[in-house]
Amino acid sequence: MPNPPIDGGAQVMHFTTRGLLANNVDVKTLAINPTRSYVNLDSIPKEYVVSTRFECVTVDTNINPARLISNTLRSESYFIERFISSNFEKKLKSILQTECFDIIQLEHLYLCKYINTIKNNSTAKIILRPQNIEYIIWERYINNVNNPIKKIALRIATNRLKKYEQKIGSELDGVIALTKEDADIFKSFNNNAPIIIIPMGYDYEKLNNYNFEKQFDHAPIVYHLGSMDWLPNVEAVEWFLKNVIPLLEKKQFNGKIIIAGRKMPKWVFQHRSKIVDIIGEVNSPVEFQEEKQIMIVPLLSGSGIRAKIIEGLALGKTIIATTIGAQGIDYENGKNILIADTPDEFANQIIKCVNSKEFCMTTSKNARQLSMKNYHYNISAKNMIDFYHTLLGIGNI
Repeated sequence: MPNPPIDGGAQVMHFTTRGLLANNVDVKTLAINPTRSYVNLDSIPKEYVVSTRFECVTVDTNINPARLISNTLRSESYFIERFISSNFEKKLKSILQTECFDIIQLEHLYLCKYINTIKNNSTAKIILRPQNIEYIIWERYINNVNNPIKKIALRIATNRLKKYEQKIGSELDGVIALTKEDADIFKSFNNNAPIIIIPMGYDYEKLNNYNFEKQFDHAPIVYHLGSMDWLPNVEAVEWFLKNVIPLLEKKQFNGKIIIAGRKMPKWVFQHRSKIVDIIGEVNSPVEFQEEKQIMIVPLLSGSGIRAKIIEGLALGKTIIATTIGAQGIDYENGKNILIADTPDEFANQIIKCVNSKEFCMTTSKNARQLSMKNYHYNISAKNMIDFYHTLLGIGNI
């Protein structure tokens, strides 16, 4: 669901839509409303519904262990099978038979199962804009699964997902990758779909009343903000709590670290301590971050670009991230993002930032400059429209 933009995936889609609308593109949005992370329709602003002519279909995407195991007897990957819905297909078909589109952009690999429905009912060019390379995330996750039956079932599903992801390009007219890393992986699949790299942009109108200096009016606060129904975030938080926090305690760190995000697992709350606070979901991510100074992104796996870092740059945060966490960002280590790939590096960078307000003020300024230069949603939208024109044969990139 592209709205409300409370997590990275929603932000990527929401800001894209905002950018396209700002450049006079007529947009129609059809979304799956997944039961696993269901969105109450009353929480979606009426302005968004009207401007994007928004519609959605509820689909049961809950992970069912029994269905996962029984799926091993079928040929479809379970991860893809969860998103197949006759009701969604019916709605999609109805829209395509009553409206004419130039471009149909699929915002997730799992929506590619509806390509045949699109081709049978539309002449539009079909573009995939994957937010991650899906099989890579699941391959990493499997390494941490202990249940042998679950591990076997997940490996079968992941291998099938990989094969599907590798061949899907032959059915597409184009691919928009968020990062060079993801684009290179798609190119390695040796399919014919044209590929372009367009990072997500940020909607700066959200910041009209934002106080960039408020973070420096208080003692520095370190924070992590991320949806905990995304496996790489769970892995990152667990790694940080188990490996970095003990080092900070040994170094007599007396600051405050806040872990926030929706779908927070119960075990995370058990790590509350003198220096760690766990608060779960926040109502307004931007408002939550206003008084906080140091963002941490300790990702160990995943692909695509981190929407939280794009937002952190726009908000002028001092960002400490792993190399994987910062992939896809055109950063300079030590200038606008700080890179830390080991527990020692992470702990040392945190202490360095907490102890130097001047250093954080400098990195904050550099972060905002990088954001305005490279990650404004209007820039991304214009590059996307140029790609559309090229595919339609009415212009060049």
